[in-house]
Amino acid sequence: MPGARRRCVRRMPMANLPFMPFWTDAYLADTVHLTTEQHGAYLLLLFQAWRSPDCSLADDDELLALQAKVSPAKWRAMKPVVMAFWKLDKRRKKWVQKRLRIEREKAMERKAKARDSAVTRWKGEKKGDAKALPKHSEGSASRVTPIEEKSGDFSRSARAPKKSSRDLLMEAFQDV
Repeated sequence: MPGARRRCVRRMPMANLPFMPFWTDAYLADTVHLTTEQHGAYLLLLFQAWRSPDCSLADDDELLALQAKVSPAKWRAMKPVVMAFWKLDKRRKKWVQKRLRIEREKAMERKAKARDSAVTRWKGEKKGDAKALPKHSEGSASRVTPIEEKSGDFSRSARAPKKSSRDLLMEAFQDV
């Protein structure tokens, strides 16, 4: 539309760990005293910290209010209650949450193990390398003749060569 203003949306980069384990029983037991608005602020701050490499929040009330999606005045009122779950590292001027950091470390270990397992499985093949897939050539598929089976004789069918997808297609369309 001519003259219409486009709304600029700043997209955040994808998190290193887009999945955060969340223990609902522990959360609810610890936060039973929070208001709905305080729950929202606390969860948003947990999510923000999870996305940061050191799993922390800056000690900056303006930024914390923005991250919690509340006005600066409302943040000043709720900060003592919400930040009671966090510990201020005065040396680094960062807020840290012990349980969140432990869960992040576990998640990073699981991610590293999965990556190492994938590398081992693919034996160093580059991602997307077609050589990692089994090779098939047009002339290599051999025609399999059906084996007559006696009813109830499962051992004979277990030894029978399996038909390839190509052979099954060729059989299906041979009368056409």
